Amino acid sequence: MTQKQGGMTLIELVISMLLSLFLIAGMSQIFMQSQKNFAIERHLADMTEDAVFALDLLSKNLSLAGYSSDGKMDLFLTETEADAKLINSAIIFNQSEYIHGVNDELIYRFKITSATDLKNSLCTESLNFKANDIIKVRIYENKDSDGIPVFYCKVKQSSVTEPFNAKPLISQVEKLEFRYGVQNKNDVNNPDDDTFYYAKADDINDWKNVFAVKVFLVMRSADNNVTSAKMKYTIENTSYTASDNRLYHVFSKIIYLQALAQ
Repeated sequence: MTQKQGGMTLIELVISMLLSLFLIAGMSQIFMQSQKNFAIERHLADMTEDAVFALDLLSKNLSLAGYSSDGKMDLFLTETEADAKLINSAIIFNQSEYIHGVNDELIYRFKITSATDLKNSLCTESLNFKANDIIKVRIYENKDSDGIPVFYCKVKQSSVTEPFNAKPLISQVEKLEFRYGVQNKNDVNNPDDDTFYYAKADDINDWKNVFAVKVFLVMRSADNNVTSAKMKYTIENTSYTASDNRLYHVFSKIIYLQALAQ
């Protein structure tokens, strides 16, 4: 009697191979998606860390605006246009102004009366102490030699003819926007109105009334091709579309100017 041998038919083998291929393809897709999600989370964590550092640095910087440890604020004089051009020709201080800016950069100034005054900021810590010098600090964003957007500060010391070189602080800062907090003193029918609002630089009539700065910091991922589509982000009511496939995120913070708010 002949014994039959068991085995898979050709159809069963093809079906098994197809099922295996589908399983492998599914697992590969899950793995690739996990890798993509991990990359996005890693970039977002790096962006958040850099943004927190930059905003904390700005808070420490702007707390010096109008500061003078001897309390003598009347020494702030109007600078000449030539002096202004050493740091930024578009921004010139008026009498007794301690902060002045435009929508994407600002300059503040303070008077130093001790070496400790310079140690409160990365922008000024390398300066040489000279009593009663007026220090002007410019905060702005610009591209470096490799085309990477960088958050800079630039310092001008009144006893030094030329400004110091711009100091890069954080890279991958796509956009830096400022809005300025002013008290609502325009309502003649309600002179005791203590409310305030945030305005663009062009809407500021008297910079001595600015007591707070709202900062919008747009960070981007260091790597391109992190997202499948170009991201959109919004600052207040204005929308922007990225020119590449990096990850973008908007961070914001309100910073009160201590010397001016007193």
